[in-house]
Amino acid sequence: MPNPPPVPCLPGLAGKVAIVTGHRTGIGAATAALLEGLGVQVHGFDLPEVDLADLESIAGHVETVAARAGRLDLLVNNAGVTLIGSVTDTPLAEARRVLDVNLLAPFLLMQAVIPHLIAAGGGAIVNVASDQAFVGKKGSAIYGASKAALAQLARSAALDWAAHGIRVNAIAPGSTDTPMLRQVFADLRRRYPEAFPVEGAEAYVGAIPLGRLAEPREIAWTIAFLASDAASFITGTVLAVDGGFTAA
Repeated sequence: MPNPPPVPCLPGLAGKVAIVTGHRTGIGAATAALLEGLGVQVHGFDLPEVDLADLESIAGHVETVAARAGRLDLLVNNAGVTLIGSVTDTPLAEARRVLDVNLLAPFLLMQAVIPHLIAAGGGAIVNVASDQAFVGKKGSAIYGASKAALAQLARSAALDWAAHGIRVNAIAPGSTDTPMLRQVFADLRRRYPEAFPVEGAEAYVGAIPLGRLAEPREIAWTIAFLASDAASFITGTVLAVDGGFTAA
C-alpha cells in the first residue's frame, strides 16, 4: 500500500509538551492525533483517569504531567459537557455540573499551567468554546452561557499574561460531526419536538452557509494553528470556525 501523505508542518510545535482535555473522542481526539503528528508530546486528560468535575484534583494532575515531562508549553481546554434545556428547564445541580466542567475546570487548568508556561519562557492556551459565544440557540441556556464565559476567559487572560509570552485564544466551532452533537440532536428532538421537527443534522445544516457540518479534524487544524508559531502575533481572539453560521 502507498505511504500516507506527510502531515504538513506548523512552526514551533515539534518537541513541545501539551495537555489536551477530552482527548478520547470528537474534536479532542482529532486534536491530540494532529498535535502528535506535528511532533508534540500530548498528555490527555479525560475520563476515567481524570474527572474534570473533581475540581480539587486538577492542579495535582497538572503537576504530575509537568514533573514527568519536565516542562509544559501548551494547553488545549477542549473537554466539555452539554445540557439541553431552557432556564426554567435546568435544575441548579445540572447547571453547576456544566459550569464546573466547561468553565471552572478550564479556569483551574489555566491557573495550574500558567506558572509552567512562564518557566518555559512562554506558551499557548487554546480554549474550545462554541459558536454560542456569539449567538444564542434554543434549548441551550446554561451550555451557551458556559461557552461564552470560556471565550471571555481567554480574552481576559490574554491581557494578563501577554508580557510573559503567553498567548491565550479561543475558538468558536460551529456544528461539528461528533458523538456529542449527535446526542444533542436526539435530545432536542425528544424534549422540544415542536421547535425541532426535523431529524438529526438537517435541523442545523440549512443555516450553515457552507451547507454541511464540520469534521473534527477541521477544528483540530485551527487549534493547532493557534498553538503554533504561525499564530505568534495572535492573542486574545475568539476565532469562529463555523462554516459562516455566525456571519449569516
